[in-house]
Amino acid sequence: MEDIADLLLCGLDFFMMGETMLSFTQSAFTNLPHPPATTAAPLSGAVPARAPDGVDRISRLPAVVLRDIVSRLPVKDAARTAVLSKRWRRVWRTTPLVLVDAHLLPSGSIGTGRRRFSLLGNDPRDLFGGPRGLADAVSKVLAAHPGPFRCVYLLGTAMETHRDELELWLQHLAAKAVQELFFMNRARTMDNKAHLPAMLFRCTSLTKLYIGFWWFPETASITRTIAFPYLRELGLFSLVMMVEDLTFLLNRCPVLEKLLIDGSRVPVCLRVRSNSLRLVEVCQCLAAEITVANASRLERLLLWEAWGWDAVGISNMPSKIKIGHAPKLRFLGFLVPGMHKLEIGNTVIKAETMASPNTTVPSVQMLALQVKLGTRIEARMLPSFLRCFPNVETLYIQSENDDYKFWGPQSTGTGKLNLKFWKEAGPIECVENHIKKMVLREFRGTRSELDFLKFIAEHAKVLEKIVIVLTHGHSPSDAIGTNLRTNMASANWANACCELMIFQSPFHSEGSVWCYLAAFDLSNPEPFDVSKCIGGKCQSH
Repeated sequence: MEDIADLLLCGLDFFMMGETMLSFTQSAFTNLPHPPATTAAPLSGAVPARAPDGVDRISRLPAVVLRDIVSRLPVKDAARTAVLSKRWRRVWRTTPLVLVDAHLLPSGSIGTGRRRFSLLGNDPRDLFGGPRGLADAVSKVLAAHPGPFRCVYLLGTAMETHRDELELWLQHLAAKAVQELFFMNRARTMDNKAHLPAMLFRCTSLTKLYIGFWWFPETASITRTIAFPYLRELGLFSLVMMVEDLTFLLNRCPVLEKLLIDGSRVPVCLRVRSNSLRLVEVCQCLAAEITVANASRLERLLLWEAWGWDAVGISNMPSKIKIGHAPKLRFLGFLVPGMHKLEIGNTVIKAETMASPNTTVPSVQMLALQVKLGTRIEARMLPSFLRCFPNVETLYIQSENDDYKFWGPQSTGTGKLNLKFWKEAGPIECVENHIKKMVLREFRGTRSELDFLKFIAEHAKVLEKIVIVLTHGHSPSDAIGTNLRTNMASANWANACCELMIFQSPFHSEGSVWCYLAAFDLSNPEPFDVSKCIGGKCQSH
């Protein structure tokens, strides 16, 4: 989605958006799934006007093939096919259309600064003969094509100033059986008051829905029989909604498989009890409680910056992650021992909790944890968390700066965190007998990090690879990398064939980011590995 994000966002930070709003909008736009149509190879000029022998073989293809061709074109190119012949006109009118509003921008808008800013609807200059810019162009396309609409991306309009169009757009989409809808309000600030029309609930043909930067409609007044019977994928970005609204929505998605909640403006109390959900992702939200129970198909529970909260807002209060019946849960993270209160079954996991059938989730094979290894009260929880997942084969550790006190206790506790501390933690089943790969990100070279790595190396009998990603500003050849190799060379490795790999950070600043696209892809075997999204330098040793 980077190309569409570039079209819609360049210049808006200076002219309209506050810094926070721009950050959330860029994150949402650049991480949306890619549309099935692209402007990379426009219809005009893509092939010679005529074959060498002058025979138009494309027009002779079966109608079903022609419709497939047109459905893959940007909307302006798809519309141009209607002038070729009567047959092409029929093809155009019967093709499930892809509408991406960014593709309606004139070619001259691919620039920077004030010129592109004016083309996004704040200057009343005409795009398609109408007086209201991009929104008017969208209205014309929705009215002109009889449907169905295969996929619709509406990302570039400030919806507060186009309230009259919203209801009409959704009426068209509902009547013309839209299948995939990406409906994002281009708000100026986080305090915008754009309300999502309840007409959205009439789009019952949807299989995929992403909505963002709206006030969610009051569900108390919506007919109880409303449902999304075919919806399999749902993304919610920075919505203002009540807990009961979220419950109402999820209860009307009987075949939902993938759920993303990003940047919620109200505390999330999410109870996953669906037998259809396979993936749940909660990012940058105030998460009071996430409960997994009777979720027989859930494969992935992915958390990123799901903070605790109280009446004031973000706080040191823990949020609860409760795991009940989830027999297929394979991927779990990032759990934060200093912030997440982990509950398995009816047992709250504490530092002294030992493994038992009532305190373990044996299905989890990939686990990610975010922890301050030098903060005693957090580090003491790490062995207990690891014992809860005895069959983990891949372990991700995000090492946090002990001096950064955004969450968790403000005291590091008493006693030294050295190698002896880890050895006294006792046996950990996944470490000793199952972990084959461990990744430690944001490595700063502290004593606590080195001791933890040595503990893993000396106890993990089947460990095949340790991957270290240095914190920003360091390379494998500098003092931190050299000291790391020296310390690990002195370890009594449980598996002498284990490989140590040291990566330079691919990030431009300290701390890592979350890659929505990688995490949300069920075919991706490592949803916590963002290096594939960004790139980076690696040195093996």
